[in-house]
Amino acid sequence: MDGIFHTQDAPERLAEGVHLLPLFGNATCIDTGDGLIVVDTCVHARGPRLVEMIRSLSDAPIRYVIYTHGHLDHAFGVWALLEEAERRGRPRPVIVAHEAVPKRFDRYREMAGYTEHINRIQFRVPAGRRIIGAERFHYPDLTYRDRMELRAGGLTLELTHAKGETDDATWVWIPERHVACAGDLFLWSCPNIGNPFKVQRYEVEWAEALEAIAAKAPVAMAPGHGPGLLGGDTVREACLDTARALRWLHDEVVRRLNAGMWPETILREVTALPTDLAARPYLAPTYGCPTFIVHGILRRYHGWFDGNAAHLFPSPAAEIAADVVGLAGERALLARARARAGSGEAQRALHLVDFVLDGGGRAFAGEALALKAELLAARAAAEPSYIARSILENGAAAAAAAAGDEAH
Repeated sequence: MDGIFHTQDAPERLAEGVHLLPLFGNATCIDTGDGLIVVDTCVHARGPRLVEMIRSLSDAPIRYVIYTHGHLDHAFGVWALLEEAERRGRPRPVIVAHEAVPKRFDRYREMAGYTEHINRIQFRVPAGRRIIGAERFHYPDLTYRDRMELRAGGLTLELTHAKGETDDATWVWIPERHVACAGDLFLWSCPNIGNPFKVQRYEVEWAEALEAIAAKAPVAMAPGHGPGLLGGDTVREACLDTARALRWLHDEVVRRLNAGMWPETILREVTALPTDLAARPYLAPTYGCPTFIVHGILRRYHGWFDGNAAHLFPSPAAEIAADVVGLAGERALLARARARAGSGEAQRALHLVDFVLDGGGRAFAGEALALKAELLAARAAAEPSYIARSILENGAAAAAAAAGDEAH
C-alpha cells in the first residue's frame, strides 16, 4: 500500500514510555510502570508483528487494550495480543472502547458480504485473500458513553468520545506525558469524510474533537496513520488547521444550501480547500479529498433529489442510452469520446462511452469497453486520492477483462 499506509516498521518514541508502533493502522504502546496499555491493534494480518514490536520495548504484561474505533485496521490485530497472553499464562488484557463499537461489529457481521465487497475495491485486495471473518471480532470487555478514566502505575489515561470518521471514536489523553492518541481523527491526509462506500461521517464534530485535543496542549500526538507529531506548536497547528478545513467546507456547503443551490452546482463550486490549507502536507488529498467531503456534508443535510423534477422518477439508464444511440449511433459516439479524450476531457468521454455500453448492441461493445478501460486508467494515473484511484483502477480492470471476453 502507498500514501498514508507506508510504514517504517519500527517503534517511534513520542515521550517517556510512550511509543508509536507504525503498522497498517498505527498502535501506541504505553509503559505505565505497572504493565502496558496498548491503544489500537492494527489490521489482523499484522498482529504478530505488533507483538514483536511491543516486546522489543518491554516484556511487561498488557493490562488494557483501547480501541480508538472499530475499523478493521485498528481493532482486528488484537487476537495476537490475546493469544500471547494465553500462551504465557498471563491475564487476558481488558479491551476498552466506546459503547457504539459493539454495534459496529454487529453491523459488520450482518453486512459481511457487502463489507468484503467494498473493502476489496477500496483497498485493492486480491480475490483470493480473505478480509473479514466472524472469528476476528473481539468485542470490548468494558465500554463507556462520554468519558472514562483509566489508571495504571503512575499514569492516567483519559478517554473521550468523539464523532469524526466514525460515530464510535475515542481519543486518549495522557496528562502526565502530555501525549494524545488521536486515532483516525488525524491520519496525514484530507479527512476521510464522504467515502463513496461508507456510512455518514461528521465534519463539525471532527473539528470539535481536534480543537479539544489542541486545547490540552499536547507535546506529541499519535495519529491513526503516518508518523507521530512532535512538538507543541506542530501538534496544535496540525489539529487546528484540520479543524479549520472541515469547518470551512461545512460552511461553504451550508451557505449554498441556504441560498437554494442544488448539489450539482455546489459540487462544481466547492472543489478545493483555501490555498494556505491545501498546502499543508496533512491535508493533501492522498486518501480522502475535498470533493468527497462535500458529498458527505450534502448527504448529511440534503436529500437525494437533485433539483430537476424530470429526475424524480427517472427512466432506466439503459433506456435513455438506447434513445441517444438511436439518434447518434455507436460509431459517432465513440468518435466523439475519443475526441473528448484527446482534448483532455476524459470524464466527458466516459459518459459518451457509457451510452454505447448501456444502449447499444454487441457490435461495438468490445471497442467501447477497451476505450473505457483506457480512459479509467488515465484518470486513475492522475488521481491523488487513494480511494478514488482504487475505484478507477478497479473499473479499468473490469472493463479490460470484459473487453477481452468480447474479443473471444
